[in-house]
Amino acid sequence: MKAKLFLSFLVAGLIFIASCTKYPPASDRLLEDLVIYTKYDTSINFKSFTTFSIVDSISYISPKDSGKVLDANAAAVLNEISKNMTNLGYVKVTKNQNPDLGINVVAIKNVNTQIYYPGWYWGYPGYYPPWYWGGGGYYYPYYPTYITSYSTGTLLIDMVDRKNIQPGDTLFIRWNVYIRSLMTGYHTIGELEKSIDQAFTQTKAFSKN
Repeated sequence: MKAKLFLSFLVAGLIFIASCTKYPPASDRLLEDLVIYTKYDTSINFKSFTTFSIVDSISYISPKDSGKVLDANAAAVLNEISKNMTNLGYVKVTKNQNPDLGINVVAIKNVNTQIYYPGWYWGYPGYYPPWYWGGGGYYYPYYPTYITSYSTGTLLIDMVDRKNIQPGDTLFIRWNVYIRSLMTGYHTIGELEKSIDQAFTQTKAFSKN
């Protein structure tokens, strides 16, 4: 009898606590449905780079079509990446000004496939082949993030090392990001920008210390 009475009080207490606890707002639940993977070359001192250039549009890949996107959302994505880079002390220049780093951005929609080294599939990195940055190929100096499948809407960011390269040289990808579950229709542009900020925050290579 005492055990049953104790259990009743325990259940009542848990119900009371639950009723007084509010579930965090959507803005605080970002990491519950947006998954952010980052990977970088640990052998590189990222402070040795000073300038960067970013593509002027986002490559778009899907089973039905592909192309380039430069709408308000795409511009916001590119601007947020650039803002994080400049906040870290890098100077933004044009592609023709021989930047130390080049940044590719690709959006993938409704493609379910396995990703494995070296990570190229469906024409990825899309409409920014290595000769776009003056190189003859891309190469990961590390094992890239392994993802078994892409959910609807994935943003990929690759940082290409262009410092001291010669025409036709292999371009090393020093940092790459996979942000899943973006183009589901449930996320705002603010959440998308926040996920980009998180990608930079969780990358120790960019620490200002």
